[in-house]
Amino acid sequence: MKTINNIRSFQEHSIWWDEDLGIARAKAVGAIDEASANFILLETARIAQHYGGKIDWLINLSEMTQATSKARKILAEASAHPSIRKYALSGASVFIRTVANFISVAAGQKNALHFSTDEQALDWLQEDVV
Repeated sequence: MKTINNIRSFQEHSIWWDEDLGIARAKAVGAIDEASANFILLETARIAQHYGGKIDWLINLSEMTQATSKARKILAEASAHPSIRKYALSGASVFIRTVANFISVAAGQKNALHFSTDEQALDWLQEDVV
């Protein structure tokens, strides 16, 4: 059984700290609008403040459908947070991968990769950063 602390949700999106794995996790469901993106930005900062240091993120995008242009700008700000060591994106469709790539480039994030499954993403997160 996994120990998951501080699950926070907004609309259908969730962000939490996974104690067993020592990583931040998120799941995006449906569309991400400006309000959802602001929730993600605030939760990124909250987790960074609470857990400190460099943090790895696993973000499951298998049920995400779109992000508005305003949301993409806010998500780029969240993705550029200095506490992020690496982030792995799992399960995204080709369209969502393209959106996520634009966000990563806008954020200047170089340690972000896409994976088909959470398991593949976790394997990568456990490797050292190059």
